[in-house]
Amino acid sequence: MWWRVLLIFLAYLLVGAHFLRYEQYEFAIGFALAPILLFIKASWSTRLLQIGLLVSAILVWGVSAYDYIQIRIAMGEPWLRLSIIMSGVILFTCLAAASGNGIIKKRRNRSPFA
Repeated sequence: MWWRVLLIFLAYLLVGAHFLRYEQYEFAIGFALAPILLFIKASWSTRLLQIGLLVSAILVWGVSAYDYIQIRIAMGEPWLRLSIIMSGVILFTCLAAASGNGIIKKRRNRSPFA
């Protein structure tokens, strides 16, 4: 289960670093501290983190990828490698969100007396 937590933590740090690059410190701190919700044993906290990752995959990485590729095309520079890298970032973020299902499943199967 530790690797699932690590994936979620890294995905949120990656989104936070994106906001830090544009000096949006409030969002950067919020995304960097969001994985603290994993310490709450309720399933709603993990679901909230999953929704946050899926929304950031679309609204942060998807929009950024589109903008960066459009800039590359307008400048007449190659853009294929950028699109592959950004697709990898989007897939990583979605994989991290999907790994939250395993956390919820493990917590549900855990005995309350263990």
